[in-house]
Amino acid sequence: MLGRPASLPAAAVLLTAGLLVASLLAASLCSVAAAQPTATITGRVEDMRSGSSLPGAHVFISESMIGTTTDSTGHFRLRGVPVGSKRLVVSMLGYEPKRINLFLRPDTTASMSFALAPTVIQGEEVVVEGERDEDWYDDLRTFKRLFIGTSDLAEGCTLLNPKVLRFDSSWWKGLEAQATAPLRVRNDALGYRLHYALEEFDQSGTVVKWDGDPHFEEMVPADSAEAARWQARRREAYRGSLRHFLRALLHDRVTAEGFRMQLLPRARAFRDIRRADRFPVSRDDLIVGRTDSTYVMRFRGRLEVTYRREAETRGFVRWSRQHRRTRAVQRSWIELNDPPITIDRYGEIVEPYGATVFGYFAYEQRISGLLPRSYRPRNNRPPTAWE
Repeated sequence: MLGRPASLPAAAVLLTAGLLVASLLAASLCSVAAAQPTATITGRVEDMRSGSSLPGAHVFISESMIGTTTDSTGHFRLRGVPVGSKRLVVSMLGYEPKRINLFLRPDTTASMSFALAPTVIQGEEVVVEGERDEDWYDDLRTFKRLFIGTSDLAEGCTLLNPKVLRFDSSWWKGLEAQATAPLRVRNDALGYRLHYALEEFDQSGTVVKWDGDPHFEEMVPADSAEAARWQARRREAYRGSLRHFLRALLHDRVTAEGFRMQLLPRARAFRDIRRADRFPVSRDDLIVGRTDSTYVMRFRGRLEVTYRREAETRGFVRWSRQHRRTRAVQRSWIELNDPPITIDRYGEIVEPYGATVFGYFAYEQRISGLLPRSYRPRNNRPPTAWE
C-alpha cells in the first residue's frame, strides 16, 4: 500500500478497505465499553465439490475480535455482532476463502451458507525445503519490512507461518506475494495474535499495496505490568494515526485532538512538496455526512496533516532517510485515488485502494501497528461522546 512523490524520501501507503485493519480483553485494556445494538449471524460451511460439511472452518468479522470455528456439522453462530456494514470472512486451510459484505440491523439474525472451493496447493506441507532458495528468503525479508514494518512495534512482531507465502519478484516489476493459508502474526508489542487472510500484495517501485482481512485474538497478559504495557503501547499506536485523524475529522475535533490540516491543490506540480501552495481547509470543505452513518470525502490535490503533539521517532527518520539533528512534528499527506471516497463511523476508508498516504501515516500504516476497528483509548477517564 505505498506510493510517493520524488520529493519524499520513502514510500507511502495505498489504503485498502480490508487493511488496515477488533476488540480487547477488558475495559482495563481499552476495549469498547459502551453497549450498542447487535445482531447474530448463523450458517453452514461445506465443500463446493462434495457438499460435505467442513468442521473447523474459521468464520470471523474482518478487523474485529469476533470469530468462531464451525462445529462437527459445519455450522457456526456469531452472537453480539455490532450492527452496520461488516465483512464476513470464511477461511480454511486448503480452500479458497470466501468474503461477503453485510449490513446488519439491530436484533436480527442473518442466516447463510458457504461453499468453499479447494485450492490447487493444499497447504505448506506439500512444499519441499529445496524450493525455498536464497531468493525466497530475500523476498521474505522484503515482504516483512513492507508488510509488518520497521518501527519499534515491528520488532515485537513474529510471522509464525512464513512458509505459506509464495513470491514472484524481479527488478523491473517488484514483488508480488500470495499466501496458501491465512498469515499468523504474534504481536508481543500490542498483545494480539493476528489471523490475516491475505488477498493481494504487490510492490512496484515506490508503490506498495495490499488487501486482506484481519481477525484479532487478544493475548493473556502474564501480569498487571504487562497488561499496563500493552495498554500504553496501544494508546501510543493510536495517537496521531490515520484512524485517529479521520475520527477527529468526522467529529469536528481536528484541532482539539492536536492535528492541523492544509490543502495542497497543486502538490503534483512540484518535485519538492515543500514548495507547494498551502491553503486552510475546514471539515465541511472535505466531508459530508450521510444518513447511513458514513461520510463522503472529496478534495483535489493532497491534504497535509500535521500531528503537533508528538515528534517524529528516530525510526521514522531512518526509514525516510532524513538525517537531521532535531526531529520535526509528525507530518503526513493523503491523496484520494478515485474521489469521492466513503469513510465509515470508525474512521476507516471503505473503498479498496481508496486513498494513498505519504509521510508519517505511511511509516506507521503497517500490520505491526494495526488495532481492532473498535479500539478506543480511554486514558483511565470516562470516554467522551465522540469516543
